Amino acid sequence: MKIVKTKLNYQSSYILLDINTLKIGDITLYDLFIKKENNYVIIIEAGTLLSESLYDKLKKQENLYISQEDENKQILSCENLKYYVRHYKDAMQKRIQLLYDVNDQLFDMFLTNKDNKIHLNCVELIVQSIIYLIKYDEIFIKNTMPYLIDDFSLKVHSLHVTIYALALGNTLKFSNNELVKLGVAALLHDVGVKKIDAAIINKKSTLTTEEIAIMQKHSQYGVDILKQNQIIDPSILNAVIQHHERCDGSGYPKKLTKKDITPFGSILAICDVFDALTNNRPHRKKYKSFEALKMMMKDSEMVNQLNQDLLHLSIKLL
Repeated sequence: MKIVKTKLNYQSSYILLDINTLKIGDITLYDLFIKKENNYVIIIEAGTLLSESLYDKLKKQENLYISQEDENKQILSCENLKYYVRHYKDAMQKRIQLLYDVNDQLFDMFLTNKDNKIHLNCVELIVQSIIYLIKYDEIFIKNTMPYLIDDFSLKVHSLHVTIYALALGNTLKFSNNELVKLGVAALLHDVGVKKIDAAIINKKSTLTTEEIAIMQKHSQYGVDILKQNQIIDPSILNAVIQHHERCDGSGYPKKLTKKDITPFGSILAICDVFDALTNNRPHRKKYKSFEALKMMMKDSEMVNQLNQDLLHLSIKLL
Protein backbone atom coordinates (compact mmCIF):
# COMPACT_ATOMS: atom_id res chain seq x y z
CA MET A 1 0.00 0.00 0.00
CA LYS A 2 1.56 3.26 -1.10
CA ILE A 3 0.97 6.23 1.19
CA VAL A 4 1.80 9.72 0.01
CA LYS A 5 1.42 12.52 2.52
CA THR A 6 -0.44 15.48 1.08
CA LYS A 7 -1.08 18.75 2.88
CA LEU A 8 -4.63 19.92 3.22
CA ASN A 9 -5.61 21.93 0.18
CA TYR A 10 -7.80 24.79 1.36
CA GLN A 11 -8.82 25.57 -2.22
CA SER A 12 -10.60 22.25 -2.63
CA SER A 13 -12.72 20.03 -0.42
CA TYR A 14 -13.07 16.36 0.30
CA ILE A 15 -16.16 14.23 0.69
CA LEU A 16 -16.75 10.99 2.52
CA LEU A 17 -16.60 7.78 0.50
CA ASP A 18 -18.69 4.77 1.44
CA ILE A 19 -16.39 1.72 1.41
CA ASN A 20 -19.36 -0.34 0.20
CA THR A 21 -19.21 1.44 -3.16
CA LEU A 22 -15.84 -0.24 -3.79
CA LYS A 23 -15.39 -3.90 -4.66
CA ILE A 24 -12.49 -6.33 -4.59
CA GLY A 25 -11.00 -6.42 -8.09
CA ASP A 26 -11.94 -2.81 -8.92
CA ILE A 27 -9.42 -0.41 -10.40
CA THR A 28 -9.74 2.84 -8.46
CA LEU A 29 -10.67 5.81 -10.64
CA TYR A 30 -9.48 8.37 -8.09
CA ASP A 31 -7.09 8.86 -5.18
CA LEU A 32 -8.43 7.68 -1.82
CA PHE A 33 -7.63 9.79 1.24
CA ILE A 34 -7.65 9.43 5.00
CA LYS A 35 -7.53 12.37 7.38
CA LYS A 36 -4.64 12.79 9.81
CA GLU A 37 -4.93 15.86 11.99
CA ASN A 38 -5.10 18.75 9.49
CA ASN A 39 -3.85 16.79 6.51
CA TYR A 40 -5.57 14.62 3.95
CA VAL A 41 -3.25 11.75 3.12
CA ILE A 42 -3.46 9.67 -0.04
CA ILE A 43 -3.75 6.08 1.07
CA ILE A 44 -4.53 4.59 -2.36
CA GLU A 45 -3.55 6.18 -5.65
CA ALA A 46 -5.82 6.25 -8.70
CA GLY A 47 -5.30 3.23 -10.94
CA THR A 48 -4.64 0.80 -8.08
CA LEU A 49 -6.09 -2.72 -8.25
CA LEU A 50 -8.05 -3.42 -5.07
CA SER A 51 -6.84 -6.83 -3.92
CA GLU A 52 -8.60 -8.62 -1.08
CA SER A 53 -5.85 -7.72 1.40
CA LEU A 54 -5.87 -4.06 0.30
CA TYR A 55 -9.65 -3.93 0.58
CA ASP A 56 -9.49 -5.36 4.12
CA LYS A 57 -7.02 -2.64 5.13
CA LEU A 58 -9.34 0.04 3.75
CA LYS A 59 -12.24 -1.34 5.77
CA LYS A 60 -10.23 -0.80 8.94
CA GLN A 61 -10.04 2.95 8.29
CA GLU A 62 -12.52 5.04 10.23
CA ASN A 63 -13.26 7.29 7.24
CA LEU A 64 -12.25 7.39 3.59
CA TYR A 65 -12.44 10.49 1.40
CA ILE A 66 -12.17 11.48 -2.23
CA SER A 67 -11.44 14.91 -3.61
CA GLN A 68 -14.53 16.80 -4.71
CA GLU A 69 -12.73 17.25 -8.03
CA ASP A 70 -13.07 13.48 -8.54
CA GLU A 71 -16.69 13.37 -7.44
CA ASN A 72 -18.18 13.16 -10.94
CA LYS A 73 -16.10 10.06 -11.71
CA GLN A 74 -17.63 8.44 -8.66
CA ILE A 75 -21.25 9.43 -9.06
CA LEU A 76 -21.43 8.38 -12.71
CA SER A 77 -21.01 4.77 -11.65
CA CYS A 78 -24.46 3.18 -11.40
CA GLU A 79 -23.39 1.03 -8.47
CA ASN A 80 -22.74 4.15 -6.39
CA LEU A 81 -25.98 5.97 -7.16
CA LYS A 82 -27.98 4.85 -4.12
CA TYR A 83 -25.25 5.96 -1.73
CA TYR A 84 -24.91 9.39 -3.30
CA VAL A 85 -28.64 9.97 -3.52
CA ARG A 86 -28.74 9.44 0.24
CA HIS A 87 -25.62 11.56 0.72
CA TYR A 88 -27.31 14.53 -0.97
CA LYS A 89 -30.77 13.90 0.46
CA ASP A 90 -31.13 17.53 1.55
CA ALA A 91 -30.00 18.99 -1.79
CA MET A 92 -32.84 18.45 -4.27
CA GLN A 93 -31.12 19.89 -7.34
CA LYS A 94 -28.03 17.75 -6.73
CA ARG A 95 -30.13 14.60 -6.31
CA ILE A 96 -31.99 15.19 -9.56
CA GLN A 97 -28.76 15.92 -11.41
CA LEU A 98 -27.32 12.63 -10.13
CA LEU A 99 -30.33 10.79 -11.54
CA TYR A 100 -29.98 12.55 -14.89
CA ASP A 101 -26.25 11.78 -15.08
CA VAL A 102 -26.55 8.07 -14.34
CA ASN A 103 -29.67 7.71 -16.49
CA ASP A 104 -27.83 9.39 -19.39
CA GLN A 105 -25.04 6.87 -18.96
CA LEU A 106 -27.51 3.97 -18.99
CA PHE A 107 -29.28 5.08 -22.16
CA ASP A 108 -26.10 6.11 -23.97
CA MET A 109 -24.77 2.58 -23.43
CA PHE A 110 -28.05 1.06 -24.63
CA LEU A 111 -28.43 3.26 -27.71
CA THR A 112 -24.85 2.64 -28.88
CA ASN A 113 -24.99 -1.11 -28.27
CA LYS A 114 -25.84 -3.06 -31.42
CA ASP A 115 -27.02 -6.03 -29.35
CA ASN A 116 -29.65 -3.94 -27.48
CA LYS A 117 -28.05 -4.93 -24.18
CA ILE A 118 -29.53 -3.15 -21.16
CA HIS A 119 -27.51 -2.71 -17.95
CA LEU A 120 -30.22 -4.21 -15.75
CA ASN A 121 -28.37 -3.63 -12.50
CA CYS A 122 -28.18 0.07 -13.36
CA VAL A 123 -31.91 0.13 -14.20
CA GLU A 124 -32.81 -1.35 -10.83
CA LEU A 125 -30.49 0.99 -8.92
CA ILE A 126 -32.02 4.05 -10.59
CA VAL A 127 -35.49 2.77 -9.73
CA GLN A 128 -34.58 1.96 -6.13
CA SER A 129 -32.99 5.39 -5.70
CA ILE A 130 -36.17 7.11 -6.87
CA ILE A 131 -38.27 4.90 -4.56
CA TYR A 132 -36.05 5.91 -1.65
CA LEU A 133 -36.42 9.61 -2.46
CA ILE A 134 -40.21 9.34 -2.76
CA LYS A 135 -40.52 7.56 0.57
CA TYR A 136 -38.11 10.01 2.21
CA ASP A 137 -39.94 13.09 0.96
CA GLU A 138 -43.75 13.11 1.17
CA ILE A 139 -43.97 15.98 -1.35
CA PHE A 140 -41.20 14.70 -3.60
CA ILE A 141 -42.94 15.52 -6.88
CA LYS A 142 -43.78 19.06 -5.80
CA ASN A 143 -40.17 19.60 -4.68
CA THR A 144 -38.76 17.96 -7.80
CA MET A 145 -40.76 19.69 -10.54
CA PRO A 146 -38.72 22.95 -10.54
CA TYR A 147 -35.55 20.99 -11.35
CA LEU A 148 -36.87 18.78 -14.16
CA ILE A 149 -35.41 19.86 -17.48
CA ASP A 150 -37.43 20.62 -20.60
CA ASP A 151 -36.30 17.78 -22.84
CA PHE A 152 -38.38 15.16 -24.64
CA SER A 153 -35.46 12.95 -25.66
CA LEU A 154 -35.87 9.22 -25.05
CA LYS A 155 -33.61 9.13 -22.00
CA VAL A 156 -35.03 12.20 -20.26
CA HIS A 157 -38.65 11.33 -21.04
CA SER A 158 -38.11 7.81 -19.70
CA LEU A 159 -36.69 9.13 -16.43
CA HIS A 160 -39.53 11.62 -15.98
CA VAL A 161 -42.16 8.94 -16.60
CA THR A 162 -40.43 6.75 -14.02
CA ILE A 163 -40.47 9.50 -11.40
CA TYR A 164 -44.18 10.22 -11.98
CA ALA A 165 -45.15 6.54 -12.12
CA LEU A 166 -43.37 5.63 -8.89
CA ALA A 167 -44.88 8.59 -7.06
CA LEU A 168 -48.34 7.48 -8.18
CA GLY A 169 -47.60 3.85 -7.32
CA ASN A 170 -46.47 4.89 -3.86
CA THR A 171 -49.72 6.83 -3.38
CA LEU A 172 -51.57 3.63 -4.30
CA LYS A 173 -49.67 1.83 -1.50
CA PHE A 174 -47.88 -0.58 -3.84
CA SER A 175 -45.41 -2.87 -2.10
CA ASN A 176 -41.69 -2.24 -2.62
CA ASN A 177 -41.52 -5.23 -4.98
CA GLU A 178 -44.42 -3.84 -7.02
CA LEU A 179 -42.78 -0.41 -7.12
CA VAL A 180 -39.54 -1.87 -8.44
CA LYS A 181 -41.41 -3.68 -11.22
CA LEU A 182 -43.41 -0.55 -12.05
CA GLY A 183 -40.21 1.50 -12.11
CA VAL A 184 -38.43 -0.94 -14.42
CA ALA A 185 -41.41 -0.89 -16.79
CA ALA A 186 -41.52 2.91 -16.71
CA LEU A 187 -37.81 3.43 -17.31
CA LEU A 188 -37.81 0.97 -20.22
CA HIS A 189 -41.29 1.65 -21.63
CA ASP A 190 -39.98 3.34 -24.78
CA VAL A 191 -36.80 1.36 -25.52
CA GLY A 192 -38.51 0.00 -28.64
CA VAL A 193 -38.19 3.49 -30.16
CA LYS A 194 -34.56 2.54 -30.84
CA LYS A 195 -35.78 0.36 -33.72
CA ILE A 196 -37.72 3.20 -35.37
CA ASP A 197 -36.08 5.24 -38.13
CA ALA A 198 -34.71 8.47 -36.66
CA ALA A 199 -36.23 10.41 -39.56
CA ILE A 200 -39.70 9.41 -38.34
CA ILE A 201 -38.94 10.07 -34.67
CA ASN A 202 -37.50 13.54 -35.34
CA LYS A 203 -39.96 14.59 -38.03
CA LYS A 204 -41.48 17.98 -37.16
CA SER A 205 -44.38 17.85 -39.60
CA THR A 206 -47.40 15.55 -39.31
CA LEU A 207 -46.61 11.87 -39.77
CA THR A 208 -48.15 10.05 -42.72
CA THR A 209 -50.49 7.11 -42.14
CA GLU A 210 -47.65 4.75 -43.01
CA GLU A 211 -45.25 6.49 -40.62
CA ILE A 212 -47.80 6.36 -37.80
CA ALA A 213 -48.18 2.61 -38.33
CA ILE A 214 -44.40 2.20 -38.14
CA MET A 215 -44.15 4.35 -35.01
CA GLN A 216 -46.86 2.35 -33.29
CA LYS A 217 -44.72 -0.78 -33.53
CA HIS A 218 -42.37 0.55 -30.85
CA SER A 219 -44.46 -0.94 -28.03
CA GLN A 220 -43.99 -4.47 -29.36
CA TYR A 221 -40.36 -3.76 -30.21
CA GLY A 222 -39.88 -2.73 -26.59
CA VAL A 223 -41.27 -6.03 -25.32
CA ASP A 224 -38.98 -7.89 -27.73
CA ILE A 225 -35.93 -6.01 -26.42
CA LEU A 226 -36.89 -6.68 -22.80
CA LYS A 227 -37.28 -10.40 -23.49
CA GLN A 228 -33.92 -10.34 -25.24
CA ASN A 229 -32.51 -9.06 -21.94
CA GLN A 230 -34.24 -11.82 -19.93
CA ILE A 231 -36.91 -9.51 -18.54
CA ILE A 232 -39.92 -11.83 -18.58
CA ASP A 233 -42.07 -10.65 -15.67
CA PRO A 234 -45.63 -10.38 -17.09
CA SER A 235 -46.46 -7.22 -15.14
CA ILE A 236 -43.48 -5.42 -16.70
CA LEU A 237 -44.05 -6.71 -20.22
CA ASN A 238 -47.78 -5.91 -20.11
CA ALA A 239 -47.09 -2.38 -18.91
CA VAL A 240 -44.63 -1.74 -21.73
CA ILE A 241 -46.90 -3.01 -24.48
CA GLN A 242 -49.97 -1.28 -22.98
CA HIS A 243 -48.65 2.23 -22.35
CA HIS A 244 -50.46 3.52 -25.48
CA GLU A 245 -53.69 1.62 -24.85
CA ARG A 246 -56.71 3.75 -23.97
CA CYS A 247 -59.75 3.07 -21.78
CA ASP A 248 -62.17 3.65 -24.68
CA GLY A 249 -60.38 1.17 -26.96
CA SER A 250 -58.84 3.85 -29.20
CA GLY A 251 -55.23 3.01 -28.30
CA TYR A 252 -52.69 0.58 -29.70
CA PRO A 253 -51.45 -2.03 -30.39
CA LYS A 254 -54.41 -4.21 -29.27
CA LYS A 255 -57.18 -1.61 -28.82
CA LEU A 256 -57.79 -2.80 -25.26
CA THR A 257 -60.49 -1.19 -23.12
CA LYS A 258 -60.25 -0.14 -19.48
CA LYS A 259 -61.16 -3.53 -18.01
CA ASP A 260 -58.31 -5.25 -19.87
CA ILE A 261 -55.56 -2.70 -19.21
CA THR A 262 -53.40 -3.56 -16.22
CA PRO A 263 -52.87 -1.06 -13.38
CA PHE A 264 -49.24 -0.61 -14.48
CA GLY A 265 -50.37 -0.01 -18.06
CA SER A 266 -52.89 2.62 -16.94
CA ILE A 267 -50.28 4.39 -14.82
CA LEU A 268 -47.72 4.50 -17.63
CA ALA A 269 -50.33 5.80 -20.06
CA ILE A 270 -51.09 8.75 -17.77
CA CYS A 271 -47.46 9.53 -16.97
CA ASP A 272 -46.45 9.26 -20.63
CA VAL A 273 -49.12 11.76 -21.70
CA PHE A 274 -48.41 14.08 -18.77
CA ASP A 275 -44.71 14.33 -19.60
CA ALA A 276 -45.50 14.94 -23.27
CA LEU A 277 -47.87 17.78 -22.38
CA THR A 278 -45.44 19.42 -19.94
CA ASN A 279 -42.60 19.55 -22.48
CA ASN A 280 -42.21 21.85 -25.46
CA ARG A 281 -42.98 20.10 -28.75
CA PRO A 282 -42.40 21.24 -32.35
CA HIS A 283 -46.10 22.07 -32.81
CA ARG A 284 -46.87 23.71 -29.42
CA LYS A 285 -45.49 25.13 -26.21
CA LYS A 286 -45.53 23.11 -23.01
CA TYR A 287 -48.38 23.23 -20.51
CA LYS A 288 -47.94 23.90 -16.81
CA SER A 289 -48.49 20.86 -14.59
CA PHE A 290 -52.01 21.72 -13.43
CA GLU A 291 -53.00 22.84 -16.93
CA ALA A 292 -51.87 19.49 -18.29
CA LEU A 293 -53.82 17.52 -15.68
CA LYS A 294 -56.89 19.67 -16.24
CA MET A 295 -56.72 18.97 -19.97
CA MET A 296 -56.33 15.24 -19.31
CA MET A 297 -59.50 15.31 -17.19
CA LYS A 298 -61.60 17.74 -19.24
CA ASP A 299 -60.60 17.25 -22.87
CA SER A 300 -63.47 15.59 -24.74
CA GLU A 301 -61.22 12.77 -25.98
CA MET A 302 -58.82 12.30 -23.07
CA VAL A 303 -61.58 12.13 -20.48
CA ASN A 304 -62.63 8.80 -22.01
CA GLN A 305 -59.13 7.60 -22.83
CA LEU A 306 -57.30 7.88 -19.52
CA ASN A 307 -58.12 6.34 -16.14
CA GLN A 308 -59.83 9.22 -14.35
CA ASP A 309 -59.53 7.68 -10.88
CA LEU A 310 -55.75 7.64 -11.24
CA LEU A 311 -55.74 11.15 -12.66
CA HIS A 312 -57.55 12.52 -9.61
CA LEU A 313 -54.95 10.86 -7.40
CA SER A 314 -52.22 12.49 -9.49
CA ILE A 315 -53.46 15.96 -8.55
CA LYS A 316 -52.61 15.28 -4.91
CA LEU A 317 -48.96 14.72 -5.86
CA LEU A 318 -48.63 18.29 -7.12
